[in-house]
Amino acid sequence: MAISFVSPSGEVSIQDDLWHVASSNNSGQTDFKFVFDVYYKGQQLVRTKVFPDPLSGKGYFNASQVVRNEITFDWFQPVANDSKSFINQPSTSGQIGLTYNILVGEDVSGITTLNLASGQTTAYNFIPSVFKRRQQTLISNNWYSNRPKIINAKITDKILIGYKGSGTLDLYFEAYGYNNNLLSNGYGNNTYSSNGYVQMDIGAAAINQTIGSTDINSAIKYYKVRIESGTNSSYIQVNLVCNPKYDSINLHFLNAWGMFDTASFDLVSKLSMDLERKVYSKRDYSFNGNSVNYYDTNNVYNESSINYGSKIDWKYKLTMNYPTDEEYQWLNELIISPQIYAEIDGAFYPVSIINTNYEYSKNVNNGLRAFEIDIAMNQTRYGFRR
Repeated sequence: MAISFVSPSGEVSIQDDLWHVASSNNSGQTDFKFVFDVYYKGQQLVRTKVFPDPLSGKGYFNASQVVRNEITFDWFQPVANDSKSFINQPSTSGQIGLTYNILVGEDVSGITTLNLASGQTTAYNFIPSVFKRRQQTLISNNWYSNRPKIINAKITDKILIGYKGSGTLDLYFEAYGYNNNLLSNGYGNNTYSSNGYVQMDIGAAAINQTIGSTDINSAIKYYKVRIESGTNSSYIQVNLVCNPKYDSINLHFLNAWGMFDTASFDLVSKLSMDLERKVYSKRDYSFNGNSVNYYDTNNVYNESSINYGSKIDWKYKLTMNYPTDEEYQWLNELIISPQIYAEIDGAFYPVSIINTNYEYSKNVNNGLRAFEIDIAMNQTRYGFRR
């Protein structure tokens, strides 16, 4: 018996099909099946027996439904332990990607022979684009995000963004005053050793902590930041918004590349609640000898309904101030994101989007349009039980 095996090549998405193709000189025999064993971290996930394709005689097995269940989404960390810009590194062992093995054997007339050929595949946790599927390449030595490179933010805002690089990474910044003159620039006072993927915070507070000064302050109109490594990244410019009318609510969400971005909703936000109340009825009078009383000696009337329990769910209506065309394109990743956190008063609450006016919009077609979403706070509370 002779068997050969081909695994997916290139930088493939674990959220897309992962076809493995096997060939055997026995595939024409009666009752022949290919046997695919999937292993991850030394553990067998599944064994699947597949009949040969009637035209080519090859065995086709899609491993994506099996291995994508091994990806975890519990690594969100909004603040570095030292409060600096380099927050943490999601691993390629189940967070930003994973490596699995396929062992291929044969089953001929009920006799199974295992592991006649094998292959190893590394798949990454990103979402295939609607256009040019299977033609995407992972961003290297640059920001791991599709967001526009100009950001409006308050000086107190966290701005989460991913980076993909390797080796030693240095943060470089330039700060400009209100006359657009360069006031300060330099490197962070430490370097960061990267294994490939880094979750970052490029907000003013985190950069000041990284550079060991307060160069980004109220005298700054905007600042630029990039990462220097083997290949220097492009600049991201952050325009500082002074004295905003509203308190913004920032949503930190898993973007299409599997890292966290930040979207700031800087117009009015409205908190509301949905109340589910449990009520039962009772008579609103009592017998007292020769009289029937509807109220007591303190002039307190009897209840005809008892509110004995309630469940409360909160939601917010958030509004973003006139996104640009590029921001509208990027914000579709917020709409489809599986993991979103709302930052409120320094705490991070998991939320779900329940309604939105989002559409792929261009100013030339629709003019300036505010972007609105309704989010559920996912924080159910219960009232008094009587």
